Amino acid sequence: MERVQYSLERSLPQLKLLDEHAILSKEELRSVTSQRQNFEARLIRRQADKADFVRYLDFESDLNSLIVLRARERAREAAERVRAGDEDARSRLLPRTFFAKQSASYSAQCVAIFERLVRKFRWDVDAWIRYLSWAKSRKMRVVAGRVYARALALHPSRPDLWLSAADYELSSHADTTAARALLQRGLRMNPLVDAQAEEARGLKRARTHSGARTAREPGALRWQLTDYEQGVLRLWVEYMRMELVFVERLRRRWRVLGLDSGDAPAAPASGSLRGAQQAAQSVALEAPSDDDEETAAAEAAVDADVPAADEAEDEVAAPREAPVRPAAGLAVPAGHQQIMSGSIPMVVLENAKRSLPPSVQLYLYVALLELFSAFPFFDSTAVQSHGQVLCLRTSQGVCGSGDRLRARLMQRVLDAVQAMQEDWDTAGALAAYVMTSVYPLYHSLSSAEPAPRDEQARPASQAERELDDNAYLHGASQLCATFSPVIDGLYAYAVVPEALRQHKTATGLYDPWHLCRPVLFLLQVLCRRLVVSNASDEPASEDAAWQPTPYLMMLMQSGDLPSLGQACVTHFRTADPTDEPRMLAFYTALQCLCTPSRSGIDEPNLLAYLERVSQRQAEPLAQQVPWLAVERFAHSLGTGQLSWSDVEALVDAHATDPRAWLLYERAASQGLSPDAPLSFDRSSYEPFAPVAHKAWIQMLERCTQATQFQDEVTAPVWGLLSAWMHTPVYLSTHLSYVSPTAARCMLWHEYLDWVEEAALHAPAAQASEASEWAWALYKEAVQKTGAVLASSKLVSAARANAQALHDEVVARFLRLSVPSKAGRDAALAYVLASSSASVTCWLDLARNSADEALTARAPRLYKRAIDQAERERDLAMVTMAWLAYLGYLAHRDMAAALRELPTATMRIRTLGGDEAVVAFEAAWRTQHT
Repeated sequence: MERVQYSLERSLPQLKLLDEHAILSKEELRSVTSQRQNFEARLIRRQADKADFVRYLDFESDLNSLIVLRARERAREAAERVRAGDEDARSRLLPRTFFAKQSASYSAQCVAIFERLVRKFRWDVDAWIRYLSWAKSRKMRVVAGRVYARALALHPSRPDLWLSAADYELSSHADTTAARALLQRGLRMNPLVDAQAEEARGLKRARTHSGARTAREPGALRWQLTDYEQGVLRLWVEYMRMELVFVERLRRRWRVLGLDSGDAPAAPASGSLRGAQQAAQSVALEAPSDDDEETAAAEAAVDADVPAADEAEDEVAAPREAPVRPAAGLAVPAGHQQIMSGSIPMVVLENAKRSLPPSVQLYLYVALLELFSAFPFFDSTAVQSHGQVLCLRTSQGVCGSGDRLRARLMQRVLDAVQAMQEDWDTAGALAAYVMTSVYPLYHSLSSAEPAPRDEQARPASQAERELDDNAYLHGASQLCATFSPVIDGLYAYAVVPEALRQHKTATGLYDPWHLCRPVLFLLQVLCRRLVVSNASDEPASEDAAWQPTPYLMMLMQSGDLPSLGQACVTHFRTADPTDEPRMLAFYTALQCLCTPSRSGIDEPNLLAYLERVSQRQAEPLAQQVPWLAVERFAHSLGTGQLSWSDVEALVDAHATDPRAWLLYERAASQGLSPDAPLSFDRSSYEPFAPVAHKAWIQMLERCTQATQFQDEVTAPVWGLLSAWMHTPVYLSTHLSYVSPTAARCMLWHEYLDWVEEAALHAPAAQASEASEWAWALYKEAVQKTGAVLASSKLVSAARANAQALHDEVVARFLRLSVPSKAGRDAALAYVLASSSASVTCWLDLARNSADEALTARAPRLYKRAIDQAERERDLAMVTMAWLAYLGYLAHRDMAAALRELPTATMRIRTLGGDEAVVAFEAAWRTQHT
């Protein structure tokens, strides 16, 4: 208890001050002391709780707020009475030093608590962040600096801490040198290691957190990064942001001083960069705020309580050098031209290229393009996030000095991407090809491209106001420690849409999406710049689903959009796309640009031009890519330009392809050929259409073989991506013509529809016979799709596709039997005995039994699901089935559910042990509380 007594005695000066000036009553002072004693006793326990420290700090903060509020109210009342002529009220005036002493006491008390917190929980980063946030909110520069040094010494592998410290130096102190030193040291302490490349060179490196493994193989692009890897990339991007802030502050200061703009490239000179960095120390420097008596007193009171870092201070922040302040009439510093031409950011880019493994560099390059494009360089036009345009132009020429600087930086990124093709794999080379090709549309406001001919298309320039308040530069100067929209906002664009992932594909090293993922990623980044999608859970109309961004509107109004679209096509063609991946990437990009809701392009002439280019691009590919040939014929069918001979030639060439047969069925149903056998004439009804039935069966047998499921396990992802890009955002994507799995399911679905329709249109005299005929064909469909599952050739995704088809047929059979009670019972008995439906299918049928007739069958379906899951030894599925069954019973009769609960517990314990039972009971309580 000595520690508790010591802490209470430290607060005596504050209590005496409050008692002397009657801010708190005697009873309130005793209450404060009692609560502090309770908190102190909690803090010295052997197993201290972090929440106790937080509550203690909250108590001190609330107490300080109460004291300050009462003191200010008392001072206000006393001042009013003195002004009214009451001389006795002068005795109630608080001394000038009261608030400074109170602030010092509060700060000292909180620092003591924080120090014990970070000593007790030194490995808890959140504790350090709380301490730092409090110190910065109190403007305690010395305390914040020392705490940052200690936190970084303990947690050097936390990029967010390095970024927070650098942002504090850059934004609060305008100290670019200290911020640069912190970021450089953070990058040295947090390298990313290409594991396979290191092992190939014979290096043995421990698998530490800081040396994170990054690649499956050297040069293979990675799309899913760990939190640490994302933090390191954010560290590089924000380091580049800091250097841009350094350059821009210098540009603006020298502009005010009337010095040369220095935007033209200059030859590098030895030692010039260091001199320019010294000259820039005078940019936006603020004098320390020593006038604040409360802050100064608080700093003095707690300075001795906050220990310095264990390491030397010069390792964290470089020593300050005497600033060089340029003035009118003085010579321009030696490094002026190098800085103004973007030499420092270019050096950072080269260092990043050498330091980071190739597998993660694509994210970095795209993020840097976003950063350079949006940064508010003076005398330029910036394109910010989601296509917002910021005009800071002052010059009347084609491009301003800021535009030229931006163009040089962005071109250097494109050059780096081109140079990386030797280190990247095929997907990386494809990414470089697409990035350089779509760049004219991505950022047209550069010296490499013509400026808009219509100056009225630009927004009004805000240059003069920006020179006065530097608001945009200040906003761009904030270093993002935990989430940077520039880099962290990109990861979502590399995720394959769920609508495409539903079509089972191989994963891992042989994931077919690996090759076309860069195209998906880069096209989505481009679409974000051109189009704003109005996200909504409800279906939206075409006009409400999307709208062009201000950037795209500017290109439209200036008349440059057609020329930029042609420039993209020219870049695609110039790269000589002779190999199939490049040809498919070009075709996919054209499909995206041809879709107004994706690209925002709605000019008829430009769309017609892109369509013609797309058709010419598809002609040589159609001979090698089956899905593309089917898709082209489907487009011709929709426009009425397809002949029946073309359809027959397609199915002859692809006799086992369900996509070709689906097109054949659609063409026949539209009456493209009067002799097509897949339909029946309702006017002259032929009993049960035997010719059409025979044609259907032959067609389905050709494309429902086990070997076909296995051969199609790697779906044509280029076709899926192309169809998705060509589908408006307000419509669902139809993939039947590009996905064999989707086409086969659609064929069986339409066949069962045909059977049901043929039975319904039978004459009344033959209704019973027609119903039996349809019943027999449905049974046959269950048998045929179930027989495929018996093949040993089906594994993994192929078996999942075959199982999904069989489940769909079983569900259709049960729905067909609903009208007749006898039929319902017979159908259920048949599928329970003869089908191979999955556990998920049985559960879905039981849950979706909205009709009373179907609800009566739910218990049998649930029990079948439970028994089948237990036979398969699938603990997760057994638990899910029991929870669903018990929930069904509880909804109708809780007593019945409680009677079944012991049985469920026993069977789950038999399969998974006591731990499984505990998890099951917890899920049951959560479900019914």
